[in-house]
Amino acid sequence: VGCKAILVFFQYGVMANFYWLLVEGLYLHILLVLIFSPNRHFTIYLLIGWGIPTIFIITWTVTRIILEDTGCWDTNEHGGPWWVIRIPILISIIVNFILFISIIRILLQKLRSPDVGGNDQSQYK
Repeated sequence: VGCKAILVFFQYGVMANFYWLLVEGLYLHILLVLIFSPNRHFTIYLLIGWGIPTIFIITWTVTRIILEDTGCWDTNEHGGPWWVIRIPILISIIVNFILFISIIRILLQKLRSPDVGGNDQSQYK
């Protein structure tokens, strides 16, 4: 049981890491898009960063108990339980990449604005 609990917390840490990277991307994107936003959305960020991984790790643990409760859960005879963790991580990576492209696009638009002088523009690039 201890080995399984350690593996569950390890998988939770990995998934939370990816979702906190997504939260950072969302936060930066919102800072660039909404300059004077009175609401900072910190509760939503907390729910994304800690809540989504919790939901999927609980789902993974239940599917692991039902489908493949052998050993320390470090081997995989069935691929199904691992996709419960991998699909949300892949989704967070894809969304974060889209946010990255959008952030780069916004920054380039701001650099090309007529308010930025020629010397400053090359300095920022």
